[in-house]
This record gives sequence, C-alpha cells and structure tokens, in this order.
Amino acid sequence: MSPALPRTFLLASALLALGAAAVQAPAQGAGEAEVPPPPAAPSLELAAMRLDPGSGRFVAPLGDEEATLTLDPRLQARLERFLRSYAVPWGAAVVLEPATGRVLALAEHSQEEPGRRGISVRAFAPAASIFKIVTAAALLEEGVSPDEEVCYHGGRHRLRPGLLADDPRRDRRCASLASAFGRSTNVVFAKLADRELGADVLRAGAERFLFNVPVPFAAEVEVSRAEIEDDPFALASAAAGFGSVRLSPLHGALLAAVVANRGLFVPPVVVEPSEGSVAAAAPGPWRVVDERAGEALAEMMRRTVSDGTARRVFRRPPASLRGVEVAGKTGSLAERDPYRDYSWFVGFAPVDRPEVAVAVVVANGRLWRVRAPTVAREALDAYFSGRLAEAGEVRRAVAGAVSSR
Repeated sequence: MSPALPRTFLLASALLALGAAAVQAPAQGAGEAEVPPPPAAPSLELAAMRLDPGSGRFVAPLGDEEATLTLDPRLQARLERFLRSYAVPWGAAVVLEPATGRVLALAEHSQEEPGRRGISVRAFAPAASIFKIVTAAALLEEGVSPDEEVCYHGGRHRLRPGLLADDPRRDRRCASLASAFGRSTNVVFAKLADRELGADVLRAGAERFLFNVPVPFAAEVEVSRAEIEDDPFALASAAAGFGSVRLSPLHGALLAAVVANRGLFVPPVVVEPSEGSVAAAAPGPWRVVDERAGEALAEMMRRTVSDGTARRVFRRPPASLRGVEVAGKTGSLAERDPYRDYSWFVGFAPVDRPEVAVAVVVANGRLWRVRAPTVAREALDAYFSGRLAEAGEVRRAVAGAVSSR
C-alpha cells in the first residue's frame, strides 16, 4: 500500500480550512454560542527579507517580531549575482539540506520585472518532465521494474493517441523505465502510464509529493497544481510531463530532497528554531514512497547526470565537484501565448551521502543566455566550494594549534 499523508499534516490543513470557513460564515443567530476560528500562525514576510549588518544574517518580519533566517548569505549572494549576470527574464534557485530541511538559498531575479519578489515560492512554471519523478514513483510502487523495457516509435517532441498502442512493425526502439527517465523519453512514460496507472493512482501519488496540497512552510507558498484527468490520453500525457501541472522552485527542491532521503519528506525550515514557535510547529518527517522505490529513483536521477539529459552540463565539472556524484532531473517546455521557454533542473549531491538538494527554473524568451542545468551546476559549485573553504580553515586552525604547542 502506498504511504498516505500523515494525520498531523492533514489535521493542520483541516484546521486552516476550518478557520477560513469560520471567518466567511454568517453571524450566529440569537442564543447560539459563537465559536471563534483557531488563531492563524503568523506568516513570514519573505518579500521584506533583508541582510542585517549587525549579525551578518538575513532577517524577515514574522508577526510582530523579526526572525533570523537559515539562509547562507554567501550562497544567496553568489546565486543572485549569477542569475543577474545572465539577465534571466525570470529565474530562481533554491538550495536546502535534505536531512534537516534547512533552506540555504532562495535566490531569484527577473530582468523583465525588476524588483519582483517571491518567484521562489510561486508555482509559475509548468513542471514539464520534473513530474516524471512522481510518475516513476507511482510505476515503481505498482510493481514496474526499473529494467522493464518498452518498445516505441515517434513521440520525441510531442505525443498523439496512436503512439500508446504497440506497433511491432514500427516499434524499432526500446528503452527501460530507468533509461527513459534519464533520457526523458516521453513516449515510454506515456505507454507505461497508460498500461499500469489509473487516474486515481497518479492523483494520489501527486498528492503525496505535495501537489494540490499546501507545503508546510513558515512563509506562504503557492500550491503546485496538478490536473490529472480520467481520459486515458490526457492521463498518459500528464504522466510524461505534458499535463496541466505547475510547480514552485521551493517545491522542486523538496521533490529532489524526497529522493535524496530515499522516499522520506522532511518539511522545509527557513526560520532559525530559536526564533519562536513557527519552526517548532512544523510537522515531523513522513514517508512519501517506500525505501526500495526511493533507492530506484535515486539511481535513475544519477543516470540522468552520468549519461542522460544533464550529462553535457556536468561532463566537465568545476574543481569543487570533482569526485562528487550528482543526481538530477531536467525538464523543459515552451508555452506559446505569451512565449516562454521554461527549463528546470532538480537534484542532489553527493548521491550516496546527500548533503544538499537544489532546484532551478529559468523562464526565457526566444533568445536566451542560460538554462536551468547550468545555474544548478553553479549552485552546487557554490555550495561545495564553500565546504572546501570551511575545511581548509579548520585544517589551518588545527595546524596552528599544533604548531603553537
């Protein structure tokens, strides 16, 4: 049986909905007891975030107080500079620790809308092939092996209903689920979903990965919507990444973190725990997929970088990433009116002992200078070069202490 959302999370969501309903309800009649709605927790105002010169930390308003944030100023500044240097029309990069949920960077930039804030928590971009993480998890839990092969023809850029049926005369190519994930072979995902998944199964899988439900976070996060229709071709298209599915950058990083944690979801934290009850009130970790499926997903994401769609970007890694195995998933989709070329990368590193998860989305026009996988490589380089610098400082401090004896 697939894991369900935990009771504590569902209860919290129900209380929020109950509070909203109570606010909108008509006044009680005479003699009826008035039941006040439950008090709403204060929301962190990320748009008003600033660097405090005294502490060197980012702070933001939280109710009547100012909260210290978990963000790493050096990492945040470097990613903002990188996005700005490429003049991305709209873009965001989120970096967090999978094991703890601590958010280390919420960097964003918009050349088209200077001064715009909140891109990192807006579900403004189509999820595209990033949704294959959800589909692959559902297929694995339905018993599909990563090595199960599907033969196909066509479907490289778009799908049509006729491609879902086997055609021994024309199906000259075959790919396993794992290979199709790494190379983002849409028609293989569409055929597997058509054979193995019902709409209810994929909807439930999407919800477990926090689509169509609120993300537990100190600041408001726009809900990532995933419309899974009953129509077989619409279902297959959505499973392959062509459905009506929107995703926020923060949510993208959480998808990568779930796989990094081998199926365990750790709620994101952006307020330092000493700053009050908001961080402490977050629900505890819960399992999204079983560990076996989590391991298989991690291996698929590793193959995406080693010999799949992200291979070219990571083929010649910077010095900080040499010897660091990266796992990831790419996605790309263009919308016509108005024209937007969206690219995604979500991933984590190192594969065997994940320290960091990253999500990057870039929305370009017809002319572009950078896409998401390159920005993600920069984010990982920034993180691991910082770790190398810290290790060097420790070694120097130890050497100095020893020499002074």
